[in-house]
Amino acid sequence: MVEIILCDDDPFILQIAKETIHKVIYTYYLEVQIACVSTNYQEIMGFIDENPKPYLYFMDLDFGQEKLNGIDIAKLIKQKEPLSKVVFVTNHHEMALEVLKSGVEPFGFIEKNSDISKMEEDYLKYIQLAIGDISYEKSEEERTVELVLGIDEKIKLPLSHILYIEAVKTISHGIAYHTINGSTMVVRDSIEKVLENLGEEFMRTHRSVIVHKKYVVGLEEGLVRFANGETAACSFRLRGEVKKLFTR
Repeated sequence: MVEIILCDDDPFILQIAKETIHKVIYTYYLEVQIACVSTNYQEIMGFIDENPKPYLYFMDLDFGQEKLNGIDIAKLIKQKEPLSKVVFVTNHHEMALEVLKSGVEPFGFIEKNSDISKMEEDYLKYIQLAIGDISYEKSEEERTVELVLGIDEKIKLPLSHILYIEAVKTISHGIAYHTINGSTMVVRDSIEKVLENLGEEFMRTHRSVIVHKKYVVGLEEGLVRFANGETAACSFRLRGEVKKLFTR
């Protein structure tokens, strides 16, 4: 059973979120329930102190005059329960990059939208992802990929830090790993071999591009758009598969 916590300093937005999620739960017969709803992060922290377990959080990023913002609160939550999943619900796109740089490792992002049907799709997407996420139920070591950067230089890059991967046209068999903190690492490899080792969290959007599904937030003008504002190529043939990420 996935249990949800909602936190937003705007009571009106919070009520809409609650009603929308309830509709999604009952429409799709999901084994999910809302455990706590609050405009006050301190109330949320008190609740999880009394009821310690992993939760799926839908949280605002901007808490107005509060000393802490959504990033700070997410860090406190992760300290108490590392397996909790935090989805940021916001219209402050400029803060998305700060989230990715913070090390919080968000479960995803939802854009506040007046289109309720779009919001339903977004909530459904992350609820289904949480239901199917094995790590939500049990702890497991973070998966990594080993990158050989030089003769005596190797690093283990957590898969959760990878934003997307692309072939480098100017380097023979060159592959660039773009990370959520804005860094880029180039190694010798092939797109085909890389994709084989990454698992279902990743998908190909172009013959020369692999993306991390959970950081994809849009598709426009032939480009995949990520939560931090970066973009990557998407072929016409694969656009339908990318769109499924937002309508599942």
